[in-house]
Amino acid sequence: MRYLTRLGNLGTSTLMRGRAPRTQVSAEVDAKGFYQGPTLDAATVAALNAIYRPRGEKVVPKSSGAPFVNLVEAADFTPDHPIMKLAFSPEVLDPAIDYFGGDIVLDSVQVLYSYPTENMRESQYWHRDYGDSKSFHCVVYLNDVDNIDQGPFVFVDKSDTRRIRNSAIIRRIDDTQFTKELGDGEVRYFYGKAGESVFVDPAVCYHYGSRCKQPRYAIFITFNTSMPFVKPQKLISSNADRLLDVGRALRPDLSEGILKSMLQLN
Repeated sequence: MRYLTRLGNLGTSTLMRGRAPRTQVSAEVDAKGFYQGPTLDAATVAALNAIYRPRGEKVVPKSSGAPFVNLVEAADFTPDHPIMKLAFSPEVLDPAIDYFGGDIVLDSVQVLYSYPTENMRESQYWHRDYGDSKSFHCVVYLNDVDNIDQGPFVFVDKSDTRRIRNSAIIRRIDDTQFTKELGDGEVRYFYGKAGESVFVDPAVCYHYGSRCKQPRYAIFITFNTSMPFVKPQKLISSNADRLLDVGRALRPDLSEGILKSMLQLN
């Protein structure tokens, strides 16, 4: 798949609470579980890589646990930082607000450095995210991901996810079992150039994380409902006041109430 379309800004009149999604972007995510995201310009991609690639080069891979590291630091939470401009941009934040009908929480802002592993681990198995009943990822590549060895984000849509057996416990499913349960459903691979993105609801779409054979850099900006099952990541909750100042600076068109609510400050 190629996602090349840059989304138009959403008017603030669409950002109303307690209703079904109204824009095409959020309505498509609601219906299918995914939709094309914006494409970052070359200058923004270069700026992000200049910041995060040197951090990634210092990562020492671990022999167990999650095969990735979040490279974002609290010092990045400033209005002039490109990761904040992306997270608070109309192209990313407004579809998320619309998707949740205004009842939204910022869960995480991550630049994930994924590294190769010898064996499958944790998120490399098929799974859904269980931090909430409804979630919203914006996944942006910072390097080209053109083939399976480069670790694409892989998922099935909302409809095909219903083919997979329900369970009272969190499932981590290997490919053989997943293929058996999926039947003639479709596995989707998000291939793209640096700067291309996809919106996905990881709570309603089975997916797996990078199984890369070479390092991959990808942004994951995630939003949940205002009453998530799991609290926002500590990097967000511990810096909520700082993020509020960023939001005020970057999005003066949004109400103080929405900004405080999404940072759990009210």
